[in-house]
Amino acid sequence: MKGLKIAFLLFPLLVFSQNPTTLFQQGNAAYNGGNHTLAIEKYQAILGQNVHSAEVYFNLGNAHYKLGNVAESVYYFEQAKRLSPNDKTIQNNASFAGNMTLDAIEDLPKTQLEQLQSSILLSLNINQWAYLSIVLAWVTLILFLVYRFNGTMLLKRVFFVFGCIFLIATLVSISFSQQKATLAKQQHGVIFTKEIEIWGEPNKRSEILFLLHEGTKLQIVDALEGWSKIRIANGSEGWIENSAFKALD
Repeated sequence: MKGLKIAFLLFPLLVFSQNPTTLFQQGNAAYNGGNHTLAIEKYQAILGQNVHSAEVYFNLGNAHYKLGNVAESVYYFEQAKRLSPNDKTIQNNASFAGNMTLDAIEDLPKTQLEQLQSSILLSLNINQWAYLSIVLAWVTLILFLVYRFNGTMLLKRVFFVFGCIFLIATLVSISFSQQKATLAKQQHGVIFTKEIEIWGEPNKRSEILFLLHEGTKLQIVDALEGWSKIRIANGSEGWIENSAFKALD
């Protein structure tokens, strides 16, 4: 498991007793000195100033991991991943934290094509996919305009072929942008209760479907009066009390 992230944006001095940069440095010093509880207090103070960064969440995940706090460790690593989804160190440490959970839940199997699609989708964020779609669309338009007004048959064929290629690329990019937007709307959370029943309906008079434990990640698919319908990685669904989990921002 990798250690702290020490890079942190320098924030301007705010009207607080301590600015975020100072708190971050103090948190790192406490962590390196083995005082993980104090480190957590310093990092939480940064969040209390409404300052969020992958480094702060990553270090919070590390500190909770050192203290054996399963749910908190998983939760903060997941928060870090949301801000820096391609960071390999964050991904690796999140995997270590996930190994502390009791629930061995396997993801739904994916074909090689689905795995490739997922890898490509994660390579860019939603804004980057949108910008790429716009650029590709303009290139496609220019190629077809050149094709339309060029008098040489050979060049017309060349620009037509490239226009078709870029048109396909534009449509694919738009599709990925839409998929990314759909993913961004999904709500997720982490269970903080040691053990919790998952019910067939949003009440305790229904059937208990299965049990889950702290640190397990879930997707929120519906909500009703203090209850949420959740889905876990293997596709299983059920209802859980809202007090049993903490939603990811």
